[in-house]
Amino acid sequence: MADYEELVELFGLVRLHGHLWRTEWSKDNPQDISISQLQTLDLLVNEGPKASSYLAQIIGVTSGGMTVISDKLVRLGLVQRVNDENDRRVVKLEITEKGREALRDIQAKRVALMEKMYHVLNPEEFQQLLHIYRKLISAYEQ
Repeated sequence: MADYEELVELFGLVRLHGHLWRTEWSKDNPQDISISQLQTLDLLVNEGPKASSYLAQIIGVTSGGMTVISDKLVRLGLVQRVNDENDRRVVKLEITEKGREALRDIQAKRVALMEKMYHVLNPEEFQQLLHIYRKLISAYEQ
């Protein structure tokens, strides 16, 4: 296991990489969709309608932050609010066809940004990074 200083450095580097990712994402963003909004659309297209509380937990934002995210996505027509079939008190977010189209349009930007962020790694280093992330994630799934 790494020593304390290395763990602190790693935490800072991971945080900085996330900041760089968000900064680069914000550049040349004609649809003005944030990373959190993009993550929300991804979750909805892959998992179907979900409650805001679930989305907030997965994305890592507060319930208030999720309200801001969902309000904007609804206003843009990318998602809609729907009542839960089993409990009409529960409101879920559901991606619209316009939201699916927006995701398809954004895909090229995502790929370009990933290539930009990881171009300094050679193929072997990139595979090592993938392996490390898979290992870290699998440790929590067990």
